[in-house]
Amino acid sequence: MKTKTWKLLLLLFAAAPLFTACDDDEDYYYVHNGDMWSTYGNLEKIDNGSRQKYAIRMDDGDRLIVTDGMFFSADEGDEGMRVHVRYAYVGSERGEAGLNGTMDYYIRLYGINEVLCKEPVKQSFINENEEHRQDSIGNDPINVTDAWLGGKYLNVEFQVLVKNNSDVKHFINLVQEDVETHNDTVYVYLRHNAYEDGIDLAGTNQIERDYRWNFGRVSFDLTPILGENQTSTPIKFIWTAFNREITSTVECSETGTFTLSNDLEAETGLYRHSAVQEVSSEELSDIELN
Repeated sequence: MKTKTWKLLLLLFAAAPLFTACDDDEDYYYVHNGDMWSTYGNLEKIDNGSRQKYAIRMDDGDRLIVTDGMFFSADEGDEGMRVHVRYAYVGSERGEAGLNGTMDYYIRLYGINEVLCKEPVKQSFINENEEHRQDSIGNDPINVTDAWLGGKYLNVEFQVLVKNNSDVKHFINLVQEDVETHNDTVYVYLRHNAYEDGIDLAGTNQIERDYRWNFGRVSFDLTPILGENQTSTPIKFIWTAFNREITSTVECSETGTFTLSNDLEAETGLYRHSAVQEVSSEELSDIELN
């Protein structure tokens, strides 16, 4: 897990720098627009005379303003909707709230997709009707490919095995352990219910014929795990994954510190140092979630 993390960080740093200053004015830049990038954010209403009614507010407070490429209408989203975007940089300038360091980036939009966004479920709530709720929330394996803290969110990208030609929606949740204490650390568990769409480990020899890997994204709003007047807490993120041979499961975990300074900023931990990454040419099928 750590080896994978360092390799990813090295790739990100090798791609820098993104920007080249055009003159002595630090508020304006020419930006390289030959590469495609991706990131997460929330739709934010904008009225700048353009045909786009929304900009994308990223987790670090910077804003993406669409000036070229794909068009999406106001009917396709609501303010605050969590989205994943693919884009190229066109230009940038200091944002309206530039005194706190935020920037407006002008982009050519190549793709935008809604991201499932949820709050954690408390273990105490599950225990109120344990027989039904434990079964509903599921214990199926889920392979986390990336996870990071950004803004008020824990963002998770993952893969699950599903049956070929399946259209079953899977159930994804984050469970906060609030019954047992672990000193100052909050334990959160990624839970997955495949609704019998997943694989029976006894039939692993049928994977290539009957199953495929599907890709998914989910963001969890972590503000409810903070206590009153609390702005920071260590967290331990735990999930159950397939082993390499898909013959058994293994418990995996990563630790980090969730620090919420305001609605836009949070210190990161876990895997990825930056939520902005260069888009790979390899694409996986998305999985439907609820």
